[in-house]
Amino acid sequence: MTPPSRPVVVGTLPRSLYLETTNRCDSKCQTCIRTFTTLEQPADLTLERVRTIVDQFPGLDRVVLHGIGEPLLNPEIFDIVAYLKKRVSSVLFNSDAIGLTRARAIRLIETGLDEYRVSMDAATAATFRKLRGVDCFERVTANVARLVALQRDMGRTSPRVSLWFTASRANVEELPAFVNLAANLAVAEVYVQRLVFNGLGLATEANALHGKLREREQALLTEAEALATRHGIAMRASGLTTPLASLHGSGDTARHWSGCQRPWTLAYVTANGNVLPCCISPWVATDYSRLILGNAFEERFEAIWDGERYQRFRTDFESDSPPDACRGCGLLWSI
Repeated sequence: MTPPSRPVVVGTLPRSLYLETTNRCDSKCQTCIRTFTTLEQPADLTLERVRTIVDQFPGLDRVVLHGIGEPLLNPEIFDIVAYLKKRVSSVLFNSDAIGLTRARAIRLIETGLDEYRVSMDAATAATFRKLRGVDCFERVTANVARLVALQRDMGRTSPRVSLWFTASRANVEELPAFVNLAANLAVAEVYVQRLVFNGLGLATEANALHGKLREREQALLTEAEALATRHGIAMRASGLTTPLASLHGSGDTARHWSGCQRPWTLAYVTANGNVLPCCISPWVATDYSRLILGNAFEERFEAIWDGERYQRFRTDFESDSPPDACRGCGLLWSI
């Protein structure tokens, strides 16, 4: 397979940046690596740190403010969003919405955040508790309903609210009901993710659907997509396609990682300043320390981006023996 053309890197910083605003969380998701292991010491990314990092990027288009943690737990999250909206056209983050009080919902709307993605994974309290590890289904649905109502009352169209569903054998039966839930909450978008599996908790290969859909599961996906159309809900999925197409898979595992552009187009900074190649990599890497390509608190970002570790990572990526995280990503989640 001929590798795709790559963007020029040296002297050209990426236009998309992921900032992990905190690695603390109030959920205990049974598919999340954070529930089972500690990769870095607990930390919040301060507004001062964000400014120091972002001011080094002359042409950012998009900043994503999530990672392994719940952004609403960062006490400066609203100030961070407000600052970024003066610099960047698109700012967004995923959230469990547990801490989305009325006051926080108003502040979220007022900051100008572009997208608020609510990770739920379930349409019932029992499945929510099983997957998310906390008994907060009613609180989350109430918080989302209030956010949408406040937007309407304030005459605001942002943030664009969506419900996210990491599809697996543990919850796929609820996908049609999940679409109905979105309709009941007046949420106009549902996003279906593929499971990242690493053998921890419910993040197992046996629980994954990608490339292994059974007849019943295909029928559920088809039903959910039909319901979305009926309700006027946009239904999207990993791979910029439909859930059925995304989870069906191509069956082609030859150099499965090679189509990814992330080592050339974006960077991910953890709450402790460590620069990683992308937000998926910590979930599948067997050697976390080798993922770290520099520290944004200690070095200029350009020196990291053009530096020896990043360049070696890209060179290895293009070989038949790519970095551990990329090799795992293509098989355990796929791009």
